[in-house]
Amino acid sequence: MARWGRAPGRQADQYDWISAYLHDRGLQRLWRVMIFTATALLAGSTALMTFSPEGPGNRLTTTICFVAAGLATVAAVPFLLHWPTRQQSTVFSLTSTATIAAACLSFSNAYVGLMGCATFAVIGGFVAYFHTRREVILNGAVAAICAVVLAGRVVSTTGDVYLAAAAVAIVAALNIGLPFGIESLVRTLRVDLRSSGRDPLTGLHNRRSFHYSVYELMVRHHGTGAHLMITMIDLDNFKQLNDTQGHAAGDAALIGVSAALEKACRRSAVIGRAGGEEFLIADVARHPAPTVHAERLRQAIADIPAPVTASVGTASAPLEGDTAVPNLQLVDDLIRAADDAMYQAKRAGGNRFCHNGQL
Repeated sequence: MARWGRAPGRQADQYDWISAYLHDRGLQRLWRVMIFTATALLAGSTALMTFSPEGPGNRLTTTICFVAAGLATVAAVPFLLHWPTRQQSTVFSLTSTATIAAACLSFSNAYVGLMGCATFAVIGGFVAYFHTRREVILNGAVAAICAVVLAGRVVSTTGDVYLAAAAVAIVAALNIGLPFGIESLVRTLRVDLRSSGRDPLTGLHNRRSFHYSVYELMVRHHGTGAHLMITMIDLDNFKQLNDTQGHAAGDAALIGVSAALEKACRRSAVIGRAGGEEFLIADVARHPAPTVHAERLRQAIADIPAPVTASVGTASAPLEGDTAVPNLQLVDDLIRAADDAMYQAKRAGGNRFCHNGQL
């Protein structure tokens, strides 16, 4: 069963689930505007320093500052236009780190450049919120190198070791405290959301958590030629089981079904309990085979000891074209289509499947 943010073989990355979290709360637009505005202000401050006596001292360093300001602004443009992909976000963070380094090292006043290294903490905080610790460390390492170089220049030009040490301490405090504090908070939030997003009986995703995790799945695979397939499952004869053998037997059947689904699905699949005796599954494939997939699930449920069978409905859509930018509306549409197909299977007698290809 797919868990929040799990990506086999890759360091944990917050980008997909944070994107889903912000989307669900209607905060993506605010974050987009905030990130672009902050970048434009920092780029503008670099450009303004070219007119200061403490800024770049020759044509080459002046050009470097203008190029750095321009590259940082360009890298932030995707945030202004739409919610960027993980790759665009990574390019933005790496470009920002490089341009801050170039600008700080270009200033003729080494102390001004050294204090400018505090700006690395802004990018460090962004990376800690959305990406990996490795990128936080990379940004911090660049900041440290720049700070050491500039501190050496301060000492060589002023002889004031204490001034250089004090400035390095401020830069270090910001570049360590801010990113790693944010990372700690995000990881805590993630743990809390994981625990609150689970069905207490089966351990599967609840409806809200299912939506978040499917959004992650879409973000990870959009533009790859893959199709997203949603499966809705409703247990046949479940009410009869509860009425004749009691709720304990019904709970045991639900637990047995959840285990059977986890075993029958691929590791990439997101499995949730929609409520009552209904289950939802989402997965991606380049060439979806709903018949094979649904029959495997139907048979897996038929094979458990409990006297229940399953009506299975499926629906799928390509993650291309209008759905190139993942959205939760597509998930809702596919769930409704799969639900309609499931009811067709149930009306036909149950213990069978139907595929809805009319999305």
